[in-house]
Amino acid sequence: MRPGNWHPSVELTAQEENIVKRIKRAKLFTFLRQYRHQIFDEQFQEELNKLYADSTKGHPPVPPAQLALATILQAYTGASDAEAIEALLMVRRWQLVLDCIAT
Repeated sequence: MRPGNWHPSVELTAQEENIVKRIKRAKLFTFLRQYRHQIFDEQFQEELNKLYADSTKGHPPVPPAQLALATILQAYTGASDAEAIEALLMVRRWQLVLDCIAT
């Protein structure tokens, strides 16, 4: 199976608006949240998806657009792989960008 396209919401939820209001530094998080649907439009996502081999083994693949955003955040913050995973689970700014805010 190949990864599918990622279709995160365009409009900010009330919870996301509260998070955005609290971000004073590191405005890249806000920028990526607001423009992720334009940066990773359907055509670009199709190109990224073609890079994956079709396979029936393993877990369903994560959409490449999400992986790309996680890599951008990892590089921006200087996080190791383990720190990036922890940030994804614990840090609202990361969750905001990657569309996985824990409730």
